[in-house]
Amino acid sequence: MILIYTHKLTNRFKYVTDLIFNSVLNIPFEITDEREAFLLAQKPKLAYTTEEIASPVFIYSENLLFETGIKQIIPQAEKEYSNYPKFFANSKSDFLGYDLFAMVFYFATRYEEYIKTEIDKHQRFKAENSIAYSYNCLQIPFLNEAILDFSEKLKQKFPELNFKKRDFNFTSTIDIDNAFAYANKGFKRNVGGFFKDLFSLKIKQSFTRISSIINQEKDPYNTYKLINELSKQVQLNYFVLIGDYSDYDKNPHFKNKGFKELLIKLSNSYNLGLHPSYYCYKKEQSIKLEQQRLQNILNKNITSARCHFLRVNLPTTYREFIKNGITDDFTMIYASQCGFRTGLCIPFKWYDIEHEEVTNLTIHTSIVMEGILRDYNGLNLQDSKILVEKLMHEVKKHGGEFISIFHNDSFTAQNTDWIELYKHILKTSLS
Repeated sequence: MILIYTHKLTNRFKYVTDLIFNSVLNIPFEITDEREAFLLAQKPKLAYTTEEIASPVFIYSENLLFETGIKQIIPQAEKEYSNYPKFFANSKSDFLGYDLFAMVFYFATRYEEYIKTEIDKHQRFKAENSIAYSYNCLQIPFLNEAILDFSEKLKQKFPELNFKKRDFNFTSTIDIDNAFAYANKGFKRNVGGFFKDLFSLKIKQSFTRISSIINQEKDPYNTYKLINELSKQVQLNYFVLIGDYSDYDKNPHFKNKGFKELLIKLSNSYNLGLHPSYYCYKKEQSIKLEQQRLQNILNKNITSARCHFLRVNLPTTYREFIKNGITDDFTMIYASQCGFRTGLCIPFKWYDIEHEEVTNLTIHTSIVMEGILRDYNGLNLQDSKILVEKLMHEVKKHGGEFISIFHNDSFTAQNTDWIELYKHILKTSLS
């Protein structure tokens, strides 16, 4: 047990102390704003405030946790650092030399995404414009690293403290953006595609289309048997795109019999989550409609989600999730860079900065996606393996949660390298 004093108890302060001491360090703690009682306490204790007081551990606090609203704050740190950059540094003679609590709050809440306006063509916050990318720490769970360093310093001060390391966890997630290449796509879409293939002299593709329509088991994107077989020893989750057809949403119609049969079959053995369609970014009310479609097909509550194209619109997307009973989000990864978008490799509760409240929505930071490695970074198999091993090592070090993202169409016969990478990820997670 550790006692923590501050001069003002706010929701922000309560959120950060719970994240640091409960979610990461797994140690009981108590917070107080009663100065005299704190001074008299004979137990491990620390003070987090603006004025130094008689405490074995004193951390000088910035104002971030004691104000409300969103301000134009872009924290800086030394560009040259060891292990992790220290944001919100100060010149005080305190325990750390920087405000760890403010740093954790700022990055975990994605504060910078509320104030920066640089977005890509899909209205996504760009990895390359993030603070973590500019400090070359995107591939480090730097908040976990900072908290670990903090705990080691506390242990030196209070040897009786017992921090319990979390258990490493791996979850494989598969996004079903395109359940079938040809099967169950409907007469109109397939006739148009057939003649387009013929005019383009794609004869083999034309015959594959016909055989897939006749027998969906022969559809090249029907790779679920292979995925399930490879993933027997790990947790496997599917995310299903079930929105209306558009340029970016190309699954079969949600009423299609073959599509429904596939989803029911998968749900008998695996958790299925919602993959809100591309235009849910601006039409948040569509999330409820699509969630209801999937629930009606499966006759199950759907409580997890990852936005299609990783288009999360803070804070409206998350508020819509909460309103509709979605408790777990897996969207937090940049579209163009693998790594730790939140600075953390553990699940944690989302804090709504505008409403100044902790929510019941748990954020799961996804770490690696095959499309990033292949399409954005242009990495080959060997370089992809090296990066995955590096990221996995970081997560294992902290007893974190490693989440990979693949798509069912990456397991087709010609995608031997990406199937091999998937196998390597599974093997590395189990070693």
